[in-house]
Amino acid sequence: MALCEAKGIRYMGMGVSGGEEGARNGPSIMPGGPREAFDAIAPIITKVAAQVDGGACTTYVGPGGAGNFVKMVHNGIEYGDMQLISEAYDLLKHVGGLDEAELASVFDKWNAGRLESFLIEITAQIFKTQDDQSADKSGGPIVNKILDKTGMKGTGKWTVQQAAELSVAAPTIEASLNARFLSGLKDERVAAEALYARLGAPKAEAPAGTKVDKEQLIADVEQALYASKIMSYAQVRWACASLFVSTSIH
Repeated sequence: MALCEAKGIRYMGMGVSGGEEGARNGPSIMPGGPREAFDAIAPIITKVAAQVDGGACTTYVGPGGAGNFVKMVHNGIEYGDMQLISEAYDLLKHVGGLDEAELASVFDKWNAGRLESFLIEITAQIFKTQDDQSADKSGGPIVNKILDKTGMKGTGKWTVQQAAELSVAAPTIEASLNARFLSGLKDERVAAEALYARLGAPKAEAPAGTKVDKEQLIADVEQALYASKIMSYAQVRWACASLFVSTSIH
């Protein structure tokens, strides 16, 4: 950015979010850089951005790097959300015994209420998707055939690092990061599972013969997921507030 300034170039860095839907209908745009540069391009990006009832999904975020920082935190929030959704699925699947059709119905219902979000919506869609590509034509829900191993681009890690620099606790995002680390250790987890089985360790499911009230469990998990999301967002707000105070002082 300093090199651009030396050459009289007003550089704007912009976080962009929206995926394939954003590519077609307009993304959320998070511009950061000189205010006069934003004012110059505002008429353009206001039209390019996604449009909602309140206007365009863009605004001036702050000086250089601010837009990219907001995008980084946005991704960190998604790390936490995806982990919470995964744990909700795990409880409903292995404790409640819900099959994929039931899970899809639950997430569809949640998406019609206060948990409405893109992640909840696509989770329901995942449960509905059937495997039509298997060589043995076995079919069945695709979710049961996806390798339980994931990677990451680093934004969640950077969010946790920044929170630590500001001495702000962000345990939800941090826990989601740890889960991704463990997820990547697929071979080690398979070996550990075999060892635990030989040792007679209990499985992560309701004991045989246990009667589970599915409707009550669904209601409890919904409440827990909603509360956890609120706490996760509160953690991030504290981190952003601390950064604002820190930069204002310096």
